[in-house]
Amino acid sequence: MRRRSGSRLKSGAETKAARVWLLVLVAGWIGTACDSGSGGGAESPNAGPSQSIALSSTEQSARFLAQATLGANMEEIERVDRLGFPVWIDEQIALPWTSHLDAMNRLQFRYGSPLNNDTNASPLFRRFAWWDQVMRSPDLLRQRVAMALSEIFVISERMDLLNLNPAAVASYYDILLKNAFGSYETLLNDVSLHPAMGTYLSHLNNDRSDASIGRFPDENYAREVMQLFSIGLFELNSDGTQRKNGRGEPIPTYGNTEIMEFAKIFTGLGMQGPAAAFGSVVGDSTLPMIVYEAHHEPGPKVLLNGFTVPDGQSGMEDIEDALGHLSDHPNVGPFLATRLIQRLVRSNPSPGYVQRVARVFDDDGSGTRGNLGAVVRAILLDDEARRDPRDEEDGFLREPFLRWVSMLRTFDAASTSGEYLVDGSFVGFVIQQHPMASPSVFNFFSPDFAPNGAIKEAGLVAPEFQITSDDSVIWLANLATFFLFDNAAQVASVDDLREGSIEQEDIAIFLDLSDEEALSQDVDALIDRLDLLLTYGSLSEETRSILETALLDPAIAPAVRPRLAIHLILISPDYAVVN
Repeated sequence: MRRRSGSRLKSGAETKAARVWLLVLVAGWIGTACDSGSGGGAESPNAGPSQSIALSSTEQSARFLAQATLGANMEEIERVDRLGFPVWIDEQIALPWTSHLDAMNRLQFRYGSPLNNDTNASPLFRRFAWWDQVMRSPDLLRQRVAMALSEIFVISERMDLLNLNPAAVASYYDILLKNAFGSYETLLNDVSLHPAMGTYLSHLNNDRSDASIGRFPDENYAREVMQLFSIGLFELNSDGTQRKNGRGEPIPTYGNTEIMEFAKIFTGLGMQGPAAAFGSVVGDSTLPMIVYEAHHEPGPKVLLNGFTVPDGQSGMEDIEDALGHLSDHPNVGPFLATRLIQRLVRSNPSPGYVQRVARVFDDDGSGTRGNLGAVVRAILLDDEARRDPRDEEDGFLREPFLRWVSMLRTFDAASTSGEYLVDGSFVGFVIQQHPMASPSVFNFFSPDFAPNGAIKEAGLVAPEFQITSDDSVIWLANLATFFLFDNAAQVASVDDLREGSIEQEDIAIFLDLSDEEALSQDVDALIDRLDLLLTYGSLSEETRSILETALLDPAIAPAVRPRLAIHLILISPDYAVVN
């Protein structure tokens, strides 16, 4: 069990040698990566052990949690090792979900202005709520899957209207949490009807056609619900490979005609609430949109492959038919399987892996289609996910934000207040990523992105490299330095909070390194522990040798060793890539 430690490093000469080591290693690793021909990132996905690695049971548990959570401490690794993966997954799925909106309101009430309505909520507290839930909630798998879903069913607080309405953003994240292990069709329905999505992709207050004034339904959501949320651009085989026509060309799933027909489906949607009306943004942004029939496009709508939504239905019946039609499309299983595997396990899943997961999407074993809990279980327990790391095509590059939050969770980051008043704005700025702050509906990076060089030449993808640069790598190293060598990081401004309700030290987050500090005199044991915690026993011999040389340097005081060792691993290719 971890012991809380109040020890802090003194600044100055005690850590000077450690900082020199860090500067040398950061420069060296970046230089190696830039010379590797990756052409778009600062780290090579081929880094790490070159030999086959036979992981112990505990190391396999640590690797499993690197895929299934946003970071796990030693206690959780040992617990999973006792329970086994299937039992842990079942336990996690059974845990109730907890609301980010409720957490936002609680924190806003305690530290901010009184809550009278949505407009009084501050975007600051929406982010506080995200961190507080992610760091404190026991539903580790649900939080991981919800973040993955947020990068598929994207909205973003970068849109001014959503930044000014954090309640809408928090409640949207709640539907991802609520449906993380539920029905895909229900998730697609909830996403489509949420005011945050309606605002982001402009089908809120989308009016019916009026040819006399040249008005036609907005096509934005109609396009993206197909391209990004359900079936993709091209017809797929059950293993995720593209179907081809007689000329060897990929077959489009839809064209402009289908987009126009789907656009008619998503008309008449508006806010609900006492003062709500079609055409207005006044209303309850945490409740699903409703259909105002006078503004819904009448008549039949011919969708994919001749499927027709009949005339004479209500607007909501039209929407339910259309979303059910999309949910039943044969593309959805392999499309969603590929996206989720990429976020949790591998950037380049084999066709067999995709097909096995897609089959579970089609039928979870009880005749149910679209059971996301069964899909997640299939992804994490598949032989391709659980085999020992073997070759350079395995795994994925940790996205910058995942590296950051994983470090905090691994070392039990906590504040004096017991709450996580983390704003994340500075972190998001320097590493180009923070949940619910994507630059566009296409996420922070494309699932098909391949950096120039060896990866692209091999016909592989490495999505996270699209936002991995020399600058972001250096800033990740700097952020770790702030936490490890500058005692703590102040993550919110007291000026943003209610005067007198919180003390300066309550908004500082500290890592608990007491167990690591107890090993400061035993370098081998310290490295072994950190190897398990951070790289699940897969540290390369090269990295281990660098660590030993650095930690045994006479200029490095024993008290500094744990922090230096953690930092060196955090900035290494071994940690950057989850194999």
